[in-house]
Amino acid sequence: MNSKRTRKRYNKNTKIIIIMVLMVGVIGLSIGFSAFSKNLNINSTASVTPDASDFKVLFSSSKDSVVDGDLNITSHSDSASGTTATINNSDPLHPKITGIKATLTKPDDYVNWYIYVRNEGKYTAYLKKIEFGEKKCIAKDGTSQELVDKACEAIRLSIFYDGEPDNWDINFLSTTKDNITKHPLEKGTSIKAAIQINYFSNATLADGDFDVEFGDITLTYSTTDS
Repeated sequence: MNSKRTRKRYNKNTKIIIIMVLMVGVIGLSIGFSAFSKNLNINSTASVTPDASDFKVLFSSSKDSVVDGDLNITSHSDSASGTTATINNSDPLHPKITGIKATLTKPDDYVNWYIYVRNEGKYTAYLKKIEFGEKKCIAKDGTSQELVDKACEAIRLSIFYDGEPDNWDINFLSTTKDNITKHPLEKGTSIKAAIQINYFSNATLADGDFDVEFGDITLTYSTTDS
């Protein structure tokens, strides 16, 4: 009995947060080809119908070519850790990154996964929208859900796009952003991005362990920038 109380006090002090994220990047053909695939008729004798397979944006761990497989993590401190994620481009219309999971133990902890978004198609692709799924924080046994709800506000899943650490062109902090313009991805080129899970310093601490689950993240590209 005393052992259980001691373990409970220990868990209360560690305040370990397990964060599980499934990130899915879906190439937005429904938007890109709504402006692209209308038939062009010339004197009623010719038509142009684009092939959807010619519009292809994929994830990669390499800048210069498409490389699937493991995606390593970079931790901010010794108290932060995470898993090796997996890039899967087996379905070119629905490339995805899975297996993202981090353990954060104190405010100011964060972890990053660096990726490349590569245009393997025949047309320039324009980033138009980044959409975040719903975040859920679930208290474990012995932890107050009310305190977890407050602490949850300081847990962010972010996307940093186009640039290098400390100098990213655009940041998306867990908030859906649409009508994005002026971010072309030329054919045969790559853009660097980062996935970050951050436990911000202004957090209200919970009284024990809890899980944080994020919904899918969707990156939508188009063949036009309008």
